[in-house]
Amino acid sequence: MRTFLLTILTSFFLFSTTELHQFLKLPLLLEHYREHRHSDPALSLLAFLQLHYSTGHPLDNDDEDDNELPFKATEAIGHIDSTVTMARPESGQRPEFPAIINQISHPEGKPCHRVYTIFRPPQAA
Repeated sequence: MRTFLLTILTSFFLFSTTELHQFLKLPLLLEHYREHRHSDPALSLLAFLQLHYSTGHPLDNDDEDDNELPFKATEAIGHIDSTVTMARPESGQRPEFPAIINQISHPEGKPCHRVYTIFRPPQAA
């Protein structure tokens, strides 16, 4: 039962958010091919697809049927963007960050730090 439900939900999701629902129109494609084949028995399936899906489609009187073919027209695909937010508990207190003040005194009045040993400014001779 769980697999069946998962299959149904996955199918519902894929058919509603992708162009997969166009494959449900394949019987319409075959029926339209039979109609063209009835009027022109020499028409092959490849020639039928080239006739209806190429850029130079001739004007015939079945435009409504042509637009019902799969992958012929784009349809609105609906999707829902959902946002999941996690609530975190808040306390009424603000965190305290203690200030650490280091007072360093240098006997010569110059800082003696390793960073200053890398760069020595030019000195007057």
